[in-house]
Amino acid sequence: MRVDADALASAWETAYDRRVAGWRRASLTGLAMSIAAACGGAQSPDIQQVGAPQVHEGRVVAARGPVVPQRGDACVVEVLRTDDAYYNCRIRVECSGDTVYGLADGGYNACYRQGEDLVFARDRNGTRVDGDPRLYFDLAGGRVFVSDDAPDVELEIDLSGLPHDYEGPTTPPPDAMPGA
Repeated sequence: MRVDADALASAWETAYDRRVAGWRRASLTGLAMSIAAACGGAQSPDIQQVGAPQVHEGRVVAARGPVVPQRGDACVVEVLRTDDAYYNCRIRVECSGDTVYGLADGGYNACYRQGEDLVFARDRNGTRVDGDPRLYFDLAGGRVFVSDDAPDVELEIDLSGLPHDYEGPTTPPPDAMPGA
């Protein structure tokens, strides 16, 4: 059996070119999906904010890693309704004048509603996965957590209105204990 080396080389190059073109398409598709996911896929100009924002004030109660806000700093959590069926809210968290969540076109989430209030949201992926930090917003629990994996940081914000110098619970005097 005689093999035509030129035909074989041409067939291999054609197959190789198709594979490379496929990889390029897959890479570009992956890049586009990553860019879209960076802000929860909510960079669409079609998503519009609706009505006045819910504004919640709080204080940093814990900060770990190279974060700008420190324990005791004041924060504002702004929750805005949107007209999108899935990304029905946008959350921005600002502490001491720095936006720590919801930069630029980010911060869009699927919020849980209780009546007219937006009360819960969770962004499970950090910067390495979708381009923005993780967020846990729980209005009923009075807590917001912002964390990230690039850099490794954690920030806990209390929304219950505790004074900025609150150190946490202390042991009550012995005569205040039940049964004492």
